[in-house]
Amino acid sequence: MKRGYLLIGVLAVSSIFLFVSALKYPSEQADFLEKRAVLVIRKVGHLLLHQAGDSSSRVLPVKRVNDHTFQLEFQSEFSFKPDTLVRIIRQNLSANNLPLNYMVSVFDCVSNELVYGFEINPGRNNIISCMGRVQPKGCYSIQIAFLDFGLKQGVNPRVYQLGSAFTLISLIGYVGFLYFKRKKSNVIGESNFVRLGIFSFFKDQRLLKSGAETIELSDKETKLLEIFAAQQNQLIDRERLLKEVWENDGIFTARSLDMFVSRLRKILKSDPSIQIINVYGKGYKLEILNG
Repeated sequence: MKRGYLLIGVLAVSSIFLFVSALKYPSEQADFLEKRAVLVIRKVGHLLLHQAGDSSSRVLPVKRVNDHTFQLEFQSEFSFKPDTLVRIIRQNLSANNLPLNYMVSVFDCVSNELVYGFEINPGRNNIISCMGRVQPKGCYSIQIAFLDFGLKQGVNPRVYQLGSAFTLISLIGYVGFLYFKRKKSNVIGESNFVRLGIFSFFKDQRLLKSGAETIELSDKETKLLEIFAAQQNQLIDRERLLKEVWENDGIFTARSLDMFVSRLRKILKSDPSIQIINVYGKGYKLEILNG
């Protein structure tokens, strides 16, 4: 059971690490999208000046206000028709595969007041007003805020997918662990066991149960306890214990036997009626009072 919890913990920590990495890892796709947005917005500025009859003044460098907003500025004053502004922006953003959910705001450079704006959102109703009314010549800056653009910035799709896969594995592992734990509990309840004081010893499952507590035993601990349980209150020779428990290891020492007996004593100490007695020079005896 402890191994199952450890596995789930490792998977969960791995998933968190990968998700954090995904949020921090710079995405080449996001960088490319940002550069494309800058180029397209500059083109929008050029077309607006051209429509206003200005073919000589410059479109100033595009500024990124925040994760999802870009600002377009101009060297000279100009006038524009909202119809033209809407048409140029919609055509160029759509033609260059930029996010189609966005909001456009036109500000007066001097007062910083909003003089015109519209929103394009295919999932809802577009908000476009004041068509046909020419805006007077003035100093304007235009902000385009992409509603979905900021969510893509800084996320590497490969790392994100890997993190998602680990999360799915963690979930499946956790559900599987709970299922097999329940199934294992049911099997234990139906299996043959040996009563040792307050304990129930399930040799096939390598488990020792006492009430709600379940203790997992190692292979050596199980084999050793199986021999003791089969001959309770009887002396068992050291040579027999060493041979039956360690015969497949090739090399073994009496020290190994003493160490595993000590482990079993610690496991069984919650029941004072059970003792593993050392008969000097001969072997061990599992004594169970009233057994």
